[in-house]
Amino acid sequence: MHDEVLMPRTLEALITALCADYSRRAEVILGRNAPYNVIMEYRFLNYRIMNAAIEIAGNRDALYFIHDIGYDIGYAASDLFALSETVYKERKMEVKENIARRLSLI
Repeated sequence: MHDEVLMPRTLEALITALCADYSRRAEVILGRNAPYNVIMEYRFLNYRIMNAAIEIAGNRDALYFIHDIGYDIGYAASDLFALSETVYKERKMEVKENIARRLSLI
């Protein structure tokens, strides 16, 4: 079991927004259609978010959790149907907390 962090609503909203914007930042990085400093910041954010998700959910499920967090998708609508509802909810919260830690927000 992990040490549960009481995440403030505002921090949870920030993590949700950063996850929702993950794919847009990835497109900008690949297209190189932004100033260099913007691309570097996008790389930093996406790298930290993805690594935080991988640490908890593994390579296969990390992007699904980022998407579900970003678009506030719950278990019933998630593509992670192979997980039980309890495991899904616990991992999703752990991914959120780990993203906040890896971005030095908690």
